[in-house]
Amino acid sequence: MSHEITLAGGAGEYMESATVVSWAAKIGDPVKAGDVVVVVETAKAATEIEAGRDGVLAAILAPEGAEVGIGAVLGRIADSTFADEAPVAVPQPAVAGPEAVVSDASAKAEAATRRISISPLARRLARQAGLDISSIAGTGPGGRIKSRDIERTLREQTDAASAAAPVAVVPSPAVARTGSAAPLALLHGFGANAAAWNMVRPHLDGRPVLTPELPGHGREPALTSPSLEALAEAVLGQIEANGARECDLVGHSLGGAVAAALTANLSVRVRSLTLIAPAGLGPEIDSGFLAGFLSARTVESLMPWLERLAADPGRLPRGYAQAVLRERERFGVGAAQAEIAQRLFPDGTQAIRIGADLDRFTGPLKVVWGKGDRIIPQAHQDELPGHAACHRLGGVGHMPSIEAPALVAQLILQNARSAEAS
Repeated sequence: MSHEITLAGGAGEYMESATVVSWAAKIGDPVKAGDVVVVVETAKAATEIEAGRDGVLAAILAPEGAEVGIGAVLGRIADSTFADEAPVAVPQPAVAGPEAVVSDASAKAEAATRRISISPLARRLARQAGLDISSIAGTGPGGRIKSRDIERTLREQTDAASAAAPVAVVPSPAVARTGSAAPLALLHGFGANAAAWNMVRPHLDGRPVLTPELPGHGREPALTSPSLEALAEAVLGQIEANGARECDLVGHSLGGAVAAALTANLSVRVRSLTLIAPAGLGPEIDSGFLAGFLSARTVESLMPWLERLAADPGRLPRGYAQAVLRERERFGVGAAQAEIAQRLFPDGTQAIRIGADLDRFTGPLKVVWGKGDRIIPQAHQDELPGHAACHRLGGVGHMPSIEAPALVAQLILQNARSAEAS
């Protein structure tokens, strides 16, 4: 019998697709349940994956440097007797000829590049374009290389080539990635990050997806003076950096208000707009949640506030509280989020309004609300314009993307298809 070691984000872990950084054990090494066996890097941080049982590491199916999706099998643990499963290692050159020398040099070069702080998406784009990431200056926190840095490097190379001689401009990988289909741009809510959409993404029929992050969330740097317009401008920059010229826009909670504000931009056409429990439609908001969420410093003090987000707290992702606290500690987002709350929700009141933006928007507009939402009152739906399609989900609270991900994905796709038909 064997046990699979998987990247379990799709099963509820607060994790994104990842790059394998290192294996803590070799083929044939004994491991115990709870031992760290492999370290992966998501777009947010390095994550340790533990053995689920005692045994022997029998197979490594995702070598160091491999990019793996949620649910991927990274390796296998067999019974300690090792009787029914032979070790399976990553294939290596059988003969130390010229090919083996080249392979070994490539492996060493790849190992060196893994020590450079770079997001998985940026690494993939750089590899596709044949770029040497060691020569690229990162603009993310701590010098981390992000996709926008790859885009900038490609533009600079194109400009240099154009100055030397007339050439045909080839679209960058980020532009080509979207193809003819407009991407879905999914914008998370206050206190979350791009991983908030992990459970929705598998249900989006393979549509290209962008997951920009609000400033002061995830790895996005904070703004000196956060306002709804400034947040929208920062998010727009991320969408543009991915090469999109139109998109189907989705926003949750504060991200919904930012999405509504983005419909007025002139550089990226918003084909359809799907809002999930959006902020900005009325003054009321759960001020206790905001204060408790921002002041909590331990899992025990944070969990009661996170549980207010869901109609059934049991549906919240495993490790949610730990991920929130880890992000605050690693990236210092707590102060930035407190500043956003003070400016946009002063004294526990929503000071932002999106009614005029929604009135002006002429594309398909769909609004989704959980009947059990305790953060933003669903009565705010009364402020929506007449052309908005409203959906109220029973047994769901403020986090429909986690509590009913398949249904949310279905509603998003319905709205996007309406834009295609119009």
